[in-house]
Amino acid sequence: MSEEALRQAAAARKKDHIALARHSKRPEENDFDKIFLVRPTLPETISNSTNTECNFFGFRVQAPFFINAMTGGIEEGDSINRSLCKASEENGIPMAFGSASFVEINPDALEGFVEARKLTNQPVLVNVNANTDVKTVKLLVKSLDPIALQIHVNAVQELVMPEGNRNWIWKEKIGSIREAAGVPVIVKEVGFGFDVASIKALAEMGIEAVDVSGKGGTNFCDIENCRREKGDFSYLSECGFSTVQSLINARFARELLSLPEEEAIPLPEVIASGGIRNPLDILKSLALGAKWVGVSGQFLSTLLSSGEDALVEEIGEWKDQLSGLISLYGQSSTDSCQYIPWICDAELESYARQMARLISPGEI
Repeated sequence: MSEEALRQAAAARKKDHIALARHSKRPEENDFDKIFLVRPTLPETISNSTNTECNFFGFRVQAPFFINAMTGGIEEGDSINRSLCKASEENGIPMAFGSASFVEINPDALEGFVEARKLTNQPVLVNVNANTDVKTVKLLVKSLDPIALQIHVNAVQELVMPEGNRNWIWKEKIGSIREAAGVPVIVKEVGFGFDVASIKALAEMGIEAVDVSGKGGTNFCDIENCRREKGDFSYLSECGFSTVQSLINARFARELLSLPEEEAIPLPEVIASGGIRNPLDILKSLALGAKWVGVSGQFLSTLLSSGEDALVEEIGEWKDQLSGLISLYGQSSTDSCQYIPWICDAELESYARQMARLISPGEI
């Protein structure tokens, strides 16, 4: 396939993703509904004094959640990114661009990212796939000045995608990108979650953060399946781990890395994303061990249906409500939310028990 044909195919795919995401229905219920936080009847807090500020890779931001990767590189995607950057700036939260790997085959696409980047002074994340050329990664980092680099891993999506890349030998490529990037690296799923062994492997590689991006929100299996002319993959719609299951997996990975026979290996910071519907889901993510929380589908839906001002307002409301929730559950800061006690329903408890047996020392 010629370079021009590759560019046209990639641009068409991005347009399809936006159109299908616009009309896709996210589940009304997900595994966050199976987590119950223990609320103190006597919180001993003052709601309006709770500070939601936190450090995001060393940068002080106004909340522990951010606008996660969606799109970019085509006209409609660039327009979305400009609005997201403005919302980021207005609310003092980070923002992640959608995949910029398209720049490798279409250098002109960089300009759209650059113009959007000018609209926020908040930290941004640049997103690439694991097969992106190191030269392109360096160009993106130099041009967009990200606080960190997201590398997305998306085997399920690539399998269902009609033109998907079937080469999933990624560890060495991730290592090369990390070495060249010059900024912290986040390895990110795209809605299918993370298993224990992969989190542990990334920790051993020195990866700074993992975005578990579990199922429960936008489903890229369904989106890619809609793009197929033949060969139905709808049976993979529920493939993978939910965001909550992935956060539980990260807790097991932390335990494995702290075993006496293991060398001292720090666990990457854990980012929760996938199916975040409201500030309570954010609080539950923090209680389950996430450092930060990424939100994509909900914010994109608001932007496309109600406009930029509505998105700015929604994010502001989420910050205010999260502040109240932190106080309601007896905490005074985002950092202390990890100490909120929680229980889960029988289904999740069974999952955790079976996973604990599966990953007993010597079996992973």
